[in-house]
Amino acid sequence: MKNCTINPILSEAKRREGSRRLIILKFSGKVLPLLLLLLTLPPISFSQEVTLEYIFQDTNIVNPRPSLKYINTVSDKIYYYADDDYDGMLSLFDMNYVTGEYFKYSDTGETASEFVVMPDGNTVTIINGDVFVTKNFVNSRSYTKDIRLTETDKYEYSPQVISNFVVYRRSGNYYLIRYDSSKANSNELVLTADESDSVSYQVIDMTDKYSGDPNCVLRLFAARYDNTTKRKLVFPDYNDKFVKAETRKRGISKVRLFDISIYKAGKDSLYKTVNEFVYPDSQRYSTTYAVYSPEGSKLLLDIETMDRHSRKMFIYDIRSKNVKEFYSETDPAWYERHSNSTIFIDSQTVLFESEVSGYNNLYKINIDGTGFTSITPGQYTVLTSVVDRAAEKVYFVANAEVPYKYNIYSADLSGGSIAKLTYTDGDIEDLKLSGDGKLLFYSHSQMVKPNELYSFNLQTGEEKQLTNTISPKFTAIEWNMPELITFNNDEDGQLIYGFVYKPKNFDPKKKYPLICFVHGAGYLQNITNGFSPYRDNFMVNTFITRNDFVVLDLDFRGSMGYGKEFRNKTYRNLGYWEVSDYISGINFLDSKGYINRDKVGIYGGSYGGFTTLMAMFKHPELFKAGVSLRAVSNWKNYYYSNYWYTLARFGDLETEDVAEYYEQSSPYSFAENLQGYLLMTHGMLDDNVFFQDMVQLTQKLIDNKKEFEVMIYPKENHGFYRQLSWLDQYKRITGWFEKYLK
Repeated sequence: MKNCTINPILSEAKRREGSRRLIILKFSGKVLPLLLLLLTLPPISFSQEVTLEYIFQDTNIVNPRPSLKYINTVSDKIYYYADDDYDGMLSLFDMNYVTGEYFKYSDTGETASEFVVMPDGNTVTIINGDVFVTKNFVNSRSYTKDIRLTETDKYEYSPQVISNFVVYRRSGNYYLIRYDSSKANSNELVLTADESDSVSYQVIDMTDKYSGDPNCVLRLFAARYDNTTKRKLVFPDYNDKFVKAETRKRGISKVRLFDISIYKAGKDSLYKTVNEFVYPDSQRYSTTYAVYSPEGSKLLLDIETMDRHSRKMFIYDIRSKNVKEFYSETDPAWYERHSNSTIFIDSQTVLFESEVSGYNNLYKINIDGTGFTSITPGQYTVLTSVVDRAAEKVYFVANAEVPYKYNIYSADLSGGSIAKLTYTDGDIEDLKLSGDGKLLFYSHSQMVKPNELYSFNLQTGEEKQLTNTISPKFTAIEWNMPELITFNNDEDGQLIYGFVYKPKNFDPKKKYPLICFVHGAGYLQNITNGFSPYRDNFMVNTFITRNDFVVLDLDFRGSMGYGKEFRNKTYRNLGYWEVSDYISGINFLDSKGYINRDKVGIYGGSYGGFTTLMAMFKHPELFKAGVSLRAVSNWKNYYYSNYWYTLARFGDLETEDVAEYYEQSSPYSFAENLQGYLLMTHGMLDDNVFFQDMVQLTQKLIDNKKEFEVMIYPKENHGFYRQLSWLDQYKRITGWFEKYLK
């Protein structure tokens, strides 16, 4: 076996599969000094015993993490939500990022359900369902109703502000109003009027620049989604006196795109003209980005086909209504978008992300199709980026050195070499640039340090931690730190990265039972230097290993961060290479002499549950016990519930001859091979992977006279909301492996 290494590291993973629990907002008011904020954690004796009851207690021991909402450079403030009381509820704060003084907003008196901080220090607020302007909010810190913009019986929400125009929603439709320093100075203009169960809207971009048309004061680009062609799928709910059977629509909607121009009509009136935009070939595309040029005369459209095999960029000239394609690319498998917006660098040049090199990098191109240039050349993944047009630089987060380390880098927009800016071990997400171009703000984490807000001074190079809100209940535990391993897949030689969690008093001469954990989502990275997106599994690993198990966690084929070919290997063959990577990992650990390959188990949720089933059904000689959580067992079912996901990976089941790919990748097709001990769990209200999958697989296992067990959660969705459900599930998982691998 070649290229095998094993090294201890002090860190771990990233990016959650999805939102898990409801977060409640609360406000209470006081000013606290910088010293209290930046105190380091006190010495910890780690006396707390690790139990499942402790990990899954009523209030999460990983409390909600801080999230940045606004940066106001005039006042040197950021606005963010954080849980400093460790009670699972978020409060609103502002902080002077120069002095470090911060303020916690009060829940007494009237508060805004939503607000937008503007550069002048005023805010547009939603108070009791109406829209107001609060003057001098950054200094007063009070939600005053200085300028009333709406007064209706219905609730307004989702305000967007540009110049002195406010766009907001009511009953699903969009409205517009203009204001001055003392009052609303226009009528309410209806932008959309037929929102319903079958029709919805989205304002994609706005501009108050209107070169070429002096009478136009605002432009909006909007999409209208007609869902009448979608299928109605049934979601039974058995929890009330009588069974309810709600229906939800799934599938592909019909889309119409509109360029809406807003004009002044007299002193206090506005009116609109609407021009429908149609792509030249009239094909159904997904419009990933649509953005107006800096001077407002053009619209950039970055689109892809619904199967994500073909991607194009167009320029729409607003005055002439001319549409011109200036860039295209194709992929034999499918694209995955990251968090890099397609934007104008200037009126003639566009910055965008692409995998044409085999890795997700940044490029620029002129809107006439010339000047294609690589801005971030290299075999690494650029996750997110921000552009400073004045400085002609782009700042981005990437794993430029090794796949599991993400840092911030800069590059000149002219192209060329990159410069590394941050060196702190850990993981970085949610990158933002201050309006004056002096500071970067972001979320940073480490293996045993959940995300906190940080700033980086681009002039001095100083990196500063801004928040410190980790619950003492989390820091009271001495969490098990994994070792990083790399090995080559036995079949094709691909280098695979993983973590191995060993018992605290590990004896290399002893042979331990092995549990393989499989992350979800398919395209997700779990082997990084940050806090794991699978925080529960990370914490449970400490409990498991203290009961004398070894745990193997891999970024298997298809995972994020390793380039396009690493992902595309799974195209139309889901479940094969993922399991192959785990088998190779098991062989690698077996060669080290400390696992018992006759006692190997596997578990995971969602895509991880699917992979667990494939491992149990196709390699029963190796995987003796498994727990499959909320698993896809039949990709044909998932085609109807999550069309966008399966269409990219297999093709269109109804219009293409692709049924064999769905079948060969579905555990349902191989259920008769089960030999080991299988437990399946599923939430009955799951609207991602329907409960139908577990029901149908259960019946097939019965028909094949297989022994297995199931556990259902009548009140749970795909991701559980109740701590008691998580506790029950992990008791069953750990108990299953204790019973059948010990």
